[in-house]
Amino acid sequence: MSTEKSCYLSIILPAYNEENGLEKCVNETIKTVNSENISYEIIIVENGSTDNTYKIAQQISKNFNFISVVHLEEPGFENAIRNGFKLAKGELVAHLDVDLSTDMSHFKELLSHAKNYDFVTGSRYLDLSSAKRTFGRLFLSKAFNSLLINFLLKSKIKDNNCGFRIIKKNVGLELLNFVDSNTGFGNVEIIVIAQRKGYSVKEFPVKWTENMSDIKFKWVSEFLIPALRLWRRLNF
Repeated sequence: MSTEKSCYLSIILPAYNEENGLEKCVNETIKTVNSENISYEIIIVENGSTDNTYKIAQQISKNFNFISVVHLEEPGFENAIRNGFKLAKGELVAHLDVDLSTDMSHFKELLSHAKNYDFVTGSRYLDLSSAKRTFGRLFLSKAFNSLLINFLLKSKIKDNNCGFRIIKKNVGLELLNFVDSNTGFGNVEIIVIAQRKGYSVKEFPVKWTENMSDIKFKWVSEFLIPALRLWRRLNF
């Protein structure tokens, strides 16, 4: 159920070159959230796409009065999330990967945990999690989480970069003021800062499948350097 008069949940879909998967994601999201009987809105934030993502997003929004579309000239995950939060009307704000890498069957649990925590995130690395990805990516991701984020930045969360989250709107707006990166590392920054500021963070296991058609990984520029910058900011 969605309504313009009240809104319990805002769902941000950051979309960069997602012309092939955006409509499927929106349809699956609507189907899943409708079963929860809550008021909600969907905000598609198209950011700097070089394909037809923005055009497709506009076409989709014409069919639903609870879907809005934002166009940003420059690509950047953090900027997309920040703009989505500013426009969000809901008490809670979720953001989901458009490629549906996290199984939407976990949405009910994501929403349920949000009643008791400020920040809820899916996890690919808990005992009951299931993550299907290449060995090299799995190794690098676990090394990134355990060595850089858990050891260096003192995060207690095992998976600091899963794109399946719900955050209280007021909490998210505050945390985003401290996010400095715009390389994709901001997804990590916000969860590290949330813990440093004493907000309650819940991590729960999900089934996750890597999108093999869109594997891009710039370890040094997108993760290592931003992690070291965040460490410096938090400790000096």
